[in-house]
Amino acid sequence: MGCTPTVPGFKAKEWKEMSRLQRIYSLFEDAVAGVFFFAGVTLIFYGVISRYVFKNPLFWVDEISTYILVWGCILGWSLAQRDGRHIRVNLLYDFLPLKIQRYVSIFASTASILFCLFLTYMGYLLEIKYVHTGQLSMNTQFPLWIVYFFVPLAALMLAVRFMEELYRLLKDGGKGWFKEKTREIADRNKGVVSHHGGGSSI
Repeated sequence: MGCTPTVPGFKAKEWKEMSRLQRIYSLFEDAVAGVFFFAGVTLIFYGVISRYVFKNPLFWVDEISTYILVWGCILGWSLAQRDGRHIRVNLLYDFLPLKIQRYVSIFASTASILFCLFLTYMGYLLEIKYVHTGQLSMNTQFPLWIVYFFVPLAALMLAVRFMEELYRLLKDGGKGWFKEKTREIADRNKGVVSHHGGGSSI
């Protein structure tokens, strides 16, 4: 009896319903965020061993490990949005009729896309500045254009996830969204927590 491979955050049915491109993109998100987080933690561990065991503190470890962990965190923005793990204020949202919830979610997703695109553009301008000036960090002389490269990239990846959500809200008049939301409400009434609730809330 075969089994359907999945990634963390997805049920087997959800993974099976995704297109090949969606699967590849989801795997890319998980891999990139995971690699940076693992590398950052490993580097910190190496720095601790070097300092307290071999009595040879490495001045560059703290700075580089901080960069790597921050990169992993901001690249995880889109992953958190995909899995519905961003903080949501649902106090009023959950009491609205489903039709109104959909309109609120459309507004929230649209506003989020605009914000992400704005952040992408501002990050791009900052990136261009550091590329042209060639500025380096004070302690390790690490190129700052590399440090800030991940800001517009992470914002763009997050925008893609909000666009995906907006598409689901608008497609076929939101039929898929209504179906998903109805299932989520039924699961909630049964005491099942869903991380893939449809739409953004404010």
